[in-house]
Amino acid sequence: MPEFDLEKSQMLRDAGMALVMDHNQTFKTQFERFIDYLPRGWTGTCEDIRRDWIGIVPHRNAWGACWNAAKKRGQLVELPIRVAMTASRSHGRRTNLHRKV
Repeated sequence: MPEFDLEKSQMLRDAGMALVMDHNQTFKTQFERFIDYLPRGWTGTCEDIRRDWIGIVPHRNAWGACWNAAKKRGQLVELPIRVAMTASRSHGRRTNLHRKV
């Protein structure tokens, strides 16, 4: 029987994201600076950043890990507005817009 433990699953998620980010410090730094330089009030998704990205290209899991870290640092605030993603690998899945603080 699988375990159903929210606290444990969140701990494992955070550990996995930290591991992904720690494997590419250069990308982690570039991403954080990119968010820093967005204008205050910018609204968008991680896909918008990926579309305009000119830095090094990381493992695909690093995007979400760094995006989540930016939210935890308070750089980005999640909005209640959901939009469809456009990347072919996203299959039109919906995601929340975020605003730069």
